[in-house]
Amino acid sequence: MKNLSAGIDFGTTNSVAGLSNDGDVSLIALEQKHIDIPTAIFFSKSKNNKKILFGRQAVTNYLNNDDEENRLMRSLKRVLGTPLMKSGTTVYGQSMMFKDIINLFMVHIKNKIDMAAAADVENIVMGRPVHFRDGDPLGDAAAQNELGQIAKSAGFKNVLFQYEPVAAAFAHEANLQSETLAAVIDIGGGTSDFTILRLGGANRNRADRTDDILANSGVRIGGNDFDKQLALDSFMPEFGMGTTHRGAHGKILNVPNTHYFDLSEWSKINSLYTYKNINMVRGILIESLAPEKYGRLLEIITHGFGHNILGRVEDAKINLTERDKVETVLSFMTDAPRIITTRDKFEKSIASATEKVRKTAAECAAMAGVNPTDVQLIILTGGSTEIPYVCETLCGVFPNAKVSGDNKLSSVGMGLAFDASRRFL
Repeated sequence: MKNLSAGIDFGTTNSVAGLSNDGDVSLIALEQKHIDIPTAIFFSKSKNNKKILFGRQAVTNYLNNDDEENRLMRSLKRVLGTPLMKSGTTVYGQSMMFKDIINLFMVHIKNKIDMAAAADVENIVMGRPVHFRDGDPLGDAAAQNELGQIAKSAGFKNVLFQYEPVAAAFAHEANLQSETLAAVIDIGGGTSDFTILRLGGANRNRADRTDDILANSGVRIGGNDFDKQLALDSFMPEFGMGTTHRGAHGKILNVPNTHYFDLSEWSKINSLYTYKNINMVRGILIESLAPEKYGRLLEIITHGFGHNILGRVEDAKINLTERDKVETVLSFMTDAPRIITTRDKFEKSIASATEKVRKTAAECAAMAGVNPTDVQLIILTGGSTEIPYVCETLCGVFPNAKVSGDNKLSSVGMGLAFDASRRFL
């Protein structure tokens, strides 16, 4: 009988899974030929049937279908450990708990794993950030417990956890010839996590690697937060943020910022699409002193363009990794506004968040009791390590280390599968 186990990197933005088949570890194609799948769910409601789609299919179908009853959900990982897990949301006009929504996605991943293994895979190592919730031990424990229960509800019988940066390190260990002091820099969609550990030594094949892990640290800042800052600083002003309107007795007031903050965060976009918000924005628009811009906000909320907007923000962020200036045309809007973003402005907008992340990396070295100059290898993982400013800032913490950025988007999933092969012998 084959010894089967798997690892799942359930990410804020994308998810990856690896399979261990008698110790032979490989990544699984989760969506067509792609090894990664966007962590997204689309609930479609037509006159004749209800349809649930995942990943790229979810995003594409949502953007191509303007039925107001459709729902797209992303960044579901950020809900774990929060009060929202108990309150749920509205789907198909009825209340649905987030644990049940996330379970749908987990079942989809489980089916892909079982198909790749041609068997029912019962043993799983789930990745987790160092902190689901900053400064909230109870919320952090609740988040792991919720994710573990969801994995079991999806059909896995034995569920273990491993820190995501530790898993990324395990994926790189096979290429090391001797013991190496390494720092893992994992900048995901929702968190930035760091680990200082020894790799490649005599313990590489042991199931328990606790003695090799010198320190872990993390902060709840990630790629979604960088998207949010880019959206607020470069996109939202074109929709009226920072403009004014006439209030009671002719008093000049700033337009409320709440809608713009919700519009800039994947997990909050759906909360915008209410009659209450539409009526509020419509009322302010009547007295707006910049109606050509503020009117765009009404169009966005009325037609559900929020995910389209953040998709373009994300594209601009990615393009700025190689270009100094990017022009985005929002062709789906009535006046097709053109928005200019620059690398310099983007870097300034994320400077404060990046500094918090840098301090967390430095704290990890201090917790490990090592001099940052003694670190020999930096392992980069997570899409936001592609941002030059972020990468340069964080790698500067360990000035003498060589940098490995191989398989940034898949190393955690591969490492979790390696970990599973050792822990489920």
